[in-house]
Amino acid sequence: MPWFVSFTLILFAPLILISWYVGRKLLSAFVTLLGWDRKKTKRAIILSYVFLHLLPISFVVLFLLGGRAATAAFTGENRLVDTLVVYPFWIGLIMNVQLFLVFLLADMPKILIRRHYRAHRDAWREKEAKFMMGAAAFVALYSLITVSVNTWGIRITEKEILLPSQFSNLDGTRIALISDTQGDGRTTPRRLTDFVERVNALQPDIILFAGDVVTSGEKYIESTAEILGKLRAPYGLYAAVGDHDIFSNQKRIVDALTMNGIQVIDDSSMVAQIEKGKLEITGITYTYRRRPNEITLARTTNGNNGAYKIMLCHQPAEPLVEHARLKGYNLFLAGHTHGGGIAFGIPGVFLVAPASFETKYLSGMYKTGELVVSVTNGLGFTLAPVRFHAPAEITLLQLKK
Repeated sequence: MPWFVSFTLILFAPLILISWYVGRKLLSAFVTLLGWDRKKTKRAIILSYVFLHLLPISFVVLFLLGGRAATAAFTGENRLVDTLVVYPFWIGLIMNVQLFLVFLLADMPKILIRRHYRAHRDAWREKEAKFMMGAAAFVALYSLITVSVNTWGIRITEKEILLPSQFSNLDGTRIALISDTQGDGRTTPRRLTDFVERVNALQPDIILFAGDVVTSGEKYIESTAEILGKLRAPYGLYAAVGDHDIFSNQKRIVDALTMNGIQVIDDSSMVAQIEKGKLEITGITYTYRRRPNEITLARTTNGNNGAYKIMLCHQPAEPLVEHARLKGYNLFLAGHTHGGGIAFGIPGVFLVAPASFETKYLSGMYKTGELVVSVTNGLGFTLAPVRFHAPAEITLLQLKK
């Protein structure tokens, strides 16, 4: 069974349980607070959930009937399908899981006061109903606003990186880190152009791209590479190879980037001579399908030319970060995670995203020993065409003495 069908089924199974729990809570709230007929309300909630889950249902059915070609309508090419099926599912999923977390947290104290709760059940039910209705309204509004801002906005994140004393001559050097443009039917030329213009407005000295030019297939390779070729930095544009570059057509992507003035660094190192000093950039291809062996890593990372050392790769894999630290690299740059893409929870308290089970370097800046790790959220999408608590991002790093 193809991975995308397996993923859909794996995702759908827990959603049924979450929907049952949240739907049961909402049913109780509607009936208790508004006096609605229980059977009619239950039927309406079930129909609502069927509508919100049309994407996984129709995706699996169409695949079984017509294979992968039959599911092309879900890739962003059809605006009507996106509006009526795709976006309702993902936004509904976000609201559903967020409400599940809120209701679950609210249910936990009842275990501690179970005896008191049973003695005053009727009074508690009305209070619970008011809380659940208020929580549902707040979560719906908050989710819609956050999805809108995170999905269609672009965050500029500027960070300063303290230079070791021997590289103080690089003070003021500006490095733009971008990733995961993933050109497709949703990440349109207009959005890519806006992204490029925002990067250029930051006036970076050098631009580093952590891979994933397109989402899938070959339709958008040349058009996306052409727009990325409008990026401007006096000391060059350099790219690593990403998962989707390999899934699509690595050679064609490398050729398209090269033709548009972007140098792809694939398991090799190069030195960028800038006005203030030297930057050694090591591009390592670390993806699901291809990972460097010890010989490749040793050959690629054994240079010692006195330059400020940067490792650029797609996946912020923990073993690779540790290797960079041991080899004396100063900066490790990556993308891939999309900042989690969809991260559930409460900002500032806890956030959980599927990508956090893959790596602890999810988004932002980290330090391990003397090595600084920076992971950017990127621009495009992989599975979910929306972002939640993980805004699209351009990262600007300024080296400071």
